[in-house]
Amino acid sequence: MPSSSTLELRRRRRRKGEGRGGPATDPGKRATGTSGRSGDEAALGERVAAGGADTADRGFPTGSYLAILGAAFLCYAALGSVVRILPSYVPGIGGGPVGVGLGVGAPALSAIFTRPLGGRWSDRTGPRRVMLVGAGVMALGAPLALIETLPMLMLSRLLVGAGEGLMMSAAALWLLRLGGEERRGRSMGHVGLANYGGLVAGPLLAVALGGVGHPSRVFLLGILLPPAGALLVLLMRPGSGGPHSAAQEERASLRAVLGWTLRPGLGLMLVNMGYAALISFGALAIATNGAGGAGLVLPVFAGVVILVRGLAGSVPDRVGPERTLLVACPPAALGLLGVGLAPSTALALLSVAVLSAGQALAVPALAVIAVRRAPSSQHGATAGLFFAWFDAGVGIGGPVAGLAAHLSSSTGAMVVAAVAVAATPILAGAARLTSR
Repeated sequence: MPSSSTLELRRRRRRKGEGRGGPATDPGKRATGTSGRSGDEAALGERVAAGGADTADRGFPTGSYLAILGAAFLCYAALGSVVRILPSYVPGIGGGPVGVGLGVGAPALSAIFTRPLGGRWSDRTGPRRVMLVGAGVMALGAPLALIETLPMLMLSRLLVGAGEGLMMSAAALWLLRLGGEERRGRSMGHVGLANYGGLVAGPLLAVALGGVGHPSRVFLLGILLPPAGALLVLLMRPGSGGPHSAAQEERASLRAVLGWTLRPGLGLMLVNMGYAALISFGALAIATNGAGGAGLVLPVFAGVVILVRGLAGSVPDRVGPERTLLVACPPAALGLLGVGLAPSTALALLSVAVLSAGQALAVPALAVIAVRRAPSSQHGATAGLFFAWFDAGVGIGGPVAGLAAHLSSSTGAMVVAAVAVAATPILAGAARLTSR
């Protein structure tokens, strides 16, 4: 049985006291349905309070769940379409390699702040409203890229990233609510499924529109896709996207949320250092070793993540997040070493696949460790702060890998990243399995 926070214990004790009161309880409380109920009814009421009408249904709310995934997918496709043209577009407006790097990484710089804010806001007002606001901010920031100057492009990327951070935190909370406690790992993994799916589809759409030869078309796509995602949200029943009934009463301090997320968040940062090393130096390491297929690194990585989370997303829920980390992280570390050392194309791409399969399972396992310690009324704040560590991993992992490559080689960058990934279960506390 997972450990519960003090806030959750207090709420449960209060409910038990009301239930024992029977007819003598306060009529006002009896009118709200919190007194005189059986334990099963109280549990159902708590789930409805956290997740709205959809989660009270006997069947899984497939339509609502897919609508949220679709909305997130469209927002990430908007991000991916613009990323595809930046390496060629930025030099044409006066930017160099640093400008390209800033253009690609700017959304993470703003999202690292808006993810925690969006999660806490979603707890209080409901994920539906925050997801709509996030998509709206993305749509409002995107048109600035049509002004062909480097400062306007950077401002556009920062605003789009801020909106993505709000959207993603709200989507994570909403999926957690609809999925329920028994599907936490799958739900958190599906957030990444929408992410990678959009980042794969977006570049393909950009190429279909003419790519860097017609940047205005690509920027227009980046303007239109987030509102299309917002439309999916608007077409849903609003019940499941409302505020948690206890969010105001049980608002947790930043210290409490940090306590729930620190160890799994640091683990997420280490895992993502492997991802950052791969996208920065993986292709170079493969080419340096004389192997082919360097251009397939990102498609293979994203494709395997999508496949594994689609087919095996329930593994952290079924076997436990700690055991999942112990199984997923060592192969992922070996995959990074393979990318850095493989002498053949087949072995290099196999290494990428092994790395991505491990990461596909490790991230949702870490997310389960984070959210299970928090009361349901604080799941948004917890998920938002947890996923901010994702951005920290990319922001720190890239420079660390770059320093390792500078001091040694691109293979050295892979080795350093492999050590970080291998240390993830220890830092996250998975190395000491406890009976829960």
